[in-house]
Amino acid sequence: MCRALALSVVTAVVAASGPAGGVERAEAVAGVDSVMDAGVDARVPRAVCGPGSAPETGLQGQVPLADRRSGRSERGYRCNLELVGRYQGEGQGTVGASYGTCQYLGTILPSAVTARRPGVNVVDMSDPRRPRLSGSLVSPATLGGTWETLKVHEGRGLLAAVSVGALSGGFFVSVYDVKTDCARPRLLNGVKGTKFTMPGLFPGHEAAWSPDGRTYWTTGTVGGTIAALDMSDPRKPKVLYNGIIGLTNHGLGVSRDGDRIYVANIPTGIIVFDSSDVQRRRRNPQLRRVSEVKWSDGLVTQHAVPFTRRGRPYLVVVDELGSGGVRILDISDERRPVTVRKLKLEINRPEHLRRRQADTARNGIFGYDSHYCSVDRVVDPTALACGWTQSGIRVFDIRDLRRPREIAYFNPPAQVGERERLRNSAHAFVPFGASFTDLPYGPVDGPPLYTGPMDMTADWCMSPPRFDGGRLWVSCDDNGALLLRFANGVYPLR
Repeated sequence: MCRALALSVVTAVVAASGPAGGVERAEAVAGVDSVMDAGVDARVPRAVCGPGSAPETGLQGQVPLADRRSGRSERGYRCNLELVGRYQGEGQGTVGASYGTCQYLGTILPSAVTARRPGVNVVDMSDPRRPRLSGSLVSPATLGGTWETLKVHEGRGLLAAVSVGALSGGFFVSVYDVKTDCARPRLLNGVKGTKFTMPGLFPGHEAAWSPDGRTYWTTGTVGGTIAALDMSDPRKPKVLYNGIIGLTNHGLGVSRDGDRIYVANIPTGIIVFDSSDVQRRRRNPQLRRVSEVKWSDGLVTQHAVPFTRRGRPYLVVVDELGSGGVRILDISDERRPVTVRKLKLEINRPEHLRRRQADTARNGIFGYDSHYCSVDRVVDPTALACGWTQSGIRVFDIRDLRRPREIAYFNPPAQVGERERLRNSAHAFVPFGASFTDLPYGPVDGPPLYTGPMDMTADWCMSPPRFDGGRLWVSCDDNGALLLRFANGVYPLR
């Protein structure tokens, strides 16, 4: 999400509400229940930190202003998670990926081409105490800014990315084999032995693989565009479907059988589409709208993660801006999804709005916002891990969906004074560098924009963590590739 798009979303929301409605909308985004969420709790008990932890000093998820000013945030916070290895390099552009013992650091423009090592940096962490840069993926897609399209299909060992451009492009797709040697990915769809890949007309900003690895979906935030690319032969990707399904959309999730896609709406909500035509490779495939659900306590919905519990289908849905947090939807009746539970950190609660504003006013458009989450398994998951931007990495016990609890967190050291070195960090060198006080409150409650340099007093952790036994593979914009290990017996969960 960029500054221009975020501004347009806020403007549209306030305009649609009318003069007084703008304030009402801001209050809703701050955490007041929408109708569909009435009576649904959002509070999550704090993690109980064991030996070796360095707990947060303020509210759950907060990097207090006092810690930012004193330098305490430069030591970070940890609770039942330990750092095993880190490769910082020049940072990361928004969303990265991982496979095996390797991490792939995403890119945005212009740093995708201006960094000292252009393209998607490949980090070999087979020896986590001595991680090394094993190469950089240079192709039209990786040099065009991968944003939130850099995704791995675990089963097939395929890494794909789309050239997004400034925000919502999509003209090249690159597909790499990472299964043979994750540290030396091999471009599969290059033209006649070159790194050039065939162009195509399809959107790009977000992407997701179907569970069977045969379809790679891409979406564009502008114009409601969406496409399905056939990856049956990754050497020859081809467009199966390319269309418009609304005014705007964001990320998506795909059902286990591929017959449904769950598209994140902007401003907030999920639209369910019947995607069986694409899954079955029918001629002239169509996407058919099944249902739509909206809520008011958020600003931009990021993506959805389908899973089942005792055979019953659910979605984890993540909001990107406006302290909307995470919600769990029961979709057993797909025409009437029901909110089972919401998860918000203490700092996301509406009564702490002023603290959010004070803490994050000079540190970029993203504050204490959830962004990307993952479950430890899609059938009967026990844990949920999220990149929560300035709140770091958060891990929750979700064995009881109605009573989740936090079990661990890791907020990496702030990289104050390192901005010039982190040429590929979307936080340090984001092209929309001006900062909101905490969207969308700026236009209502305080100065809408801060135009000075980032203070870098907290990192942006925005990538989906990957569970790997007792470890977590994560990446953050300033700190780069990180390998974490659970401590004090909090995970695996029995």
